[in-house]
Amino acid sequence: MSADNKKGSVTAGVQAVLDADFVPLPMATAMAYFDITGERKVTGSELELADISRLVAIALSTVAPIYRMADGAARPSELSAAEINTALFQARPVNLTGLLIRRADLERAIVTLKEARASFDSPGRA
Repeated sequence: MSADNKKGSVTAGVQAVLDADFVPLPMATAMAYFDITGERKVTGSELELADISRLVAIALSTVAPIYRMADGAARPSELSAAEINTALFQARPVNLTGLLIRRADLERAIVTLKEARASFDSPGRA
């Protein structure tokens, strides 16, 4: 993400903080999906990709805070449970643009979700 892509709405200093500390949620969902599932194939359709991204965003939101960068703000603000509900569960189609997750939180969330998946994939589970 570069300051040029934001059409001047984000200063270079703020952009540097975002680039270092935060990952755009659309990118984070793709990273998490491929890391957790080990899938390397391209999804069948744009609709399928959007649905997978929404489901991964929901999973991430259960184990890590999700943020939004308000216009003119110096730092992103954490979404409340009601805002997450509106953005991820109710919105159709879901638009993850403008939503962020801290890089460190994403890394921990991926580990947590991989461990959860492994426990469900364990032999002997009914």
